[in-house]
Amino acid sequence: MPLNFGIVEKFVSDYKEIMQDKTMLRHERYRILQELKEYLLTGLRDYEAFESELNTLVMERVENATSYEELRECHERAETGVENFFLEEDTITDVHDLFRIIRDAITIKVLSLVEKEMVSEGLGHPPVEYVWVGLGSEGRDEQTIVTDQDNLIVFDNADKKPIPDTLKKIAQQEGIDHREPEGLVTYYFKRFVEKAVERLDQVGFEKCKGNVMPVNPKWFGSISSWKKKIAATVANDFSEFELLDIIILTDARLIKGKRMLFDDLMRYFFKFLTENKHIMKEFIKTAVIMPTALTFFGNFKTEKEGEFKDKFNIKLTGWSPLILSVRMLALANGIYETNTLRRIKILKDTGVLKKELFNELIDAYLTFVRFRIINQINLRHDTDGKRPSNPNYISPDMLGMEEKEKIRKAMKTVETLQKYIQELLLFGQPV
Repeated sequence: MPLNFGIVEKFVSDYKEIMQDKTMLRHERYRILQELKEYLLTGLRDYEAFESELNTLVMERVENATSYEELRECHERAETGVENFFLEEDTITDVHDLFRIIRDAITIKVLSLVEKEMVSEGLGHPPVEYVWVGLGSEGRDEQTIVTDQDNLIVFDNADKKPIPDTLKKIAQQEGIDHREPEGLVTYYFKRFVEKAVERLDQVGFEKCKGNVMPVNPKWFGSISSWKKKIAATVANDFSEFELLDIIILTDARLIKGKRMLFDDLMRYFFKFLTENKHIMKEFIKTAVIMPTALTFFGNFKTEKEGEFKDKFNIKLTGWSPLILSVRMLALANGIYETNTLRRIKILKDTGVLKKELFNELIDAYLTFVRFRIINQINLRHDTDGKRPSNPNYISPDMLGMEEKEKIRKAMKTVETLQKYIQELLLFGQPV
């Protein structure tokens, strides 16, 4: 029995007429309440069994794992468990929450094992503090069944601690100047992230096709180098960072490491962002012009040729413009929450969004993600558990009338939000 308020709603619906009978005696009222109690107890027992299995078969195994093979098994078991939970409960927010709990734990364990590998190879423990940061859906706490790596690393400046002699010796053998602390620390973490990215891939977190990973110099560096990178970009020097990269960074979330180091970076980042209105204006323009899959007459624009002919990408033409628009509206109002649903709630609570649009945006988000998850599940089983090439394409011909209408309504809501942002933040100027 699903753990949701539908249990109570169904009971009230079934017994509404009886409960309004003012001639009922106490033992009759007791019998009805006793039946409600049994309904609730059944749902609670199922929930407790699920939580127990999650803790004993997944979380405890992750904590006690000594190999990457064990962690991969835990990840696969967790994916199957969350899939079954979704099919039973149909709650998007729980899918996000469960994957955050599980995948954060696996990531932290992988990084701990990588640290041990570094020690065993003579490189020692991390010479300074570092933070491993989630980006994209991982950063927003919006992961689904299909996931990949979207991460960056920030490490403290080299003058914080003395460099171990073993690290100096190995670095010298590699041609690194052992007298230069900054170079030694950078060398250490380059080796570290190379291992971490491979190990995460090994346990089931596929490498990012867009290369948003710390093996890419763009997503790697000391706190000082990160600040220089941000300052240069905001000053319109795009040699290292581009506007899209700045947008990606707005969804950063700490996974492992020193909280103070992460907070230092994000305070610096958001200060620069809010002080440079031209950057925000470019972001807002990007959000407003991002198209949905709807034609002028309300039909779906589909691919004309290729592998996905006669299909549309619900992520790129529905979910993504919604995510981007909400993000830009939140940032423009000084809201630095990363999760989309929480961003929408804060925008409503602060009066930026009216209740009607708030409800429509929540429904739109849940609609897009629900269809993405269902598509992921279907394609996952069709491909015998292998990752499909792109699980975000949907054929309108495979949708029922009610499903089509839900997606149309969600996309119209996105377009309404984009028009609202254009009027509110760009004063109705054409883009």
